[in-house]
Amino acid sequence: MVSHLTDLQESLLSLLECPVCTEYMVPPIMLCVNGRNICNICRPKLADCPTCRNPFLSTRSLALEKLAREVKYPSTYRYFGCGEFFALDELDEHSVSCRYELKCPAAMKHIHEYYDWRYRPKPCDWTGNYKEVKNHLMENHLEMCSDYGETESRSLDGCLYTGGCNKFVFVYNEVFFRHFFCLDNTFAVAVQYIGPPEKAAKYKYRVEFVNTDNTEGVRVMHLTISFLEHVRDVFDKGNCAKVLYGVLSRLINLEGNLKFKLEILRVGD
Repeated sequence: MVSHLTDLQESLLSLLECPVCTEYMVPPIMLCVNGRNICNICRPKLADCPTCRNPFLSTRSLALEKLAREVKYPSTYRYFGCGEFFALDELDEHSVSCRYELKCPAAMKHIHEYYDWRYRPKPCDWTGNYKEVKNHLMENHLEMCSDYGETESRSLDGCLYTGGCNKFVFVYNEVFFRHFFCLDNTFAVAVQYIGPPEKAAKYKYRVEFVNTDNTEGVRVMHLTISFLEHVRDVFDKGNCAKVLYGVLSRLINLEGNLKFKLEILRVGD
């Protein structure tokens, strides 16, 4: 661990910046036919190289991977102000032990700002690390937590305007936060991953909406996104799963409730 980099170290680290997500690449690092690099998170999302539009190879950039094992990476918590740098094999250990300004996700303004102020959570001054988040939420914000994998029936208006369907979900020993919102004539669902931002693209979510007797339904799927992204930007840019409101209206029962089930899966499953 070091607290600053030399000019040479900064220059070498810049070579590891992914041209798509701008995060620093870690092995495996992939190549296109012209030798341009891309991180292993962005590679599955693209049909060809975003720079030269040529196809990717199955070959890895062994030279750049060797460099990755020699440079110092900034802390995963740099978004919160941690200024330390670590060798590649030290990053995982640091990610579960760094206590630098990780605030309670139940009280993060940028996650809940989109909703009516009357239904936003109360302030919470807790700080800790990712490993402690689940226990904190269960002990102090249980009303914001949901049983994973259960089929639910909720008031559609409650989901859209009061944030009543927005809950923390626990699966794979990880923490996620689900959002429901209406964009014009479209019903939107987003799931944010509460953890190191580079891991968000390793998960996807699937939501199935069905009518009361399970004879009609619709299913949507999307990648999870980092909890560092502002929920307003997520919905405004459409970086979420969407269903036309008119389609869902056929599934609502006489009491105005909508039946749904949300699943979170690892990418590749």
